[in-house]
Amino acid sequence: YNEYKSYLSMISIGRGVIGALRNGSREIHAKRFASSVKVAVVGSGPAGFYTVQELLRSDQKRFSVDIIEKSPVPFGLVRYGVAPDHPEVKNCISTFEEIASRPNVRFYGNVTVGQDVRIEELLGRYHVVVLAHGAGSDKKLGIVGEEARGCHPSGAFVGWFNGVPEFRDLNPDLTTSDTIPIIGHGNVALDCARILSAPLDHLATTDISSHAVDCLRRRRVKHVNLYGTDESYELSHYILLDLDLD
Repeated sequence: YNEYKSYLSMISIGRGVIGALRNGSREIHAKRFASSVKVAVVGSGPAGFYTVQELLRSDQKRFSVDIIEKSPVPFGLVRYGVAPDHPEVKNCISTFEEIASRPNVRFYGNVTVGQDVRIEELLGRYHVVVLAHGAGSDKKLGIVGEEARGCHPSGAFVGWFNGVPEFRDLNPDLTTSDTIPIIGHGNVALDCARILSAPLDHLATTDISSHAVDCLRRRRVKHVNLYGTDESYELSHYILLDLDLD
């Protein structure tokens, strides 16, 4: 959820920059950009690509955009945050690929801002820098036992079954107990519950990572319990699922 929220907020920031460029605000004075505008977009997920799309839609020839991404490959949350059994959610990738193929758009992968290059350096090279990256880490709940072995944040678990390199060795223990509790009952919680309970022959038809399939093949999971503070009628997306695998 935090990653989705972060992407949405960064889309708003991108649109604010676009509005400033269009209106010639004092913050981004029009006379500075008599010829072309060099823009750096940090993050290549939905927020980043939709920001680029809006920039090029406003003036195709005026903008030169460099997309900077810490991962070796683009598309962020669409690639690494969507459950593998929901491929239709990834349909926007074709739009992103078209945007990336334009002559005035360049992609730089495997570059971490703050480590490989500083914000100050980017500001010295570009007229505009848009921070369109998602949440860098999961939010801590601040509860007892949160750091216990076998307790995994959703970002790490989703990254694990989606093949994110840094989470490849997460190796969750799915053999000790037949019951898995999940705190939360939003979209990500339901994604995790489906992956934990889905038949292997179904998962084999998806692009789930091979190491996740190997681990799930050994699972003893029979029940997946979702815990949350909201009543069902208060949820923005509420889906009834039978996750009892007996």
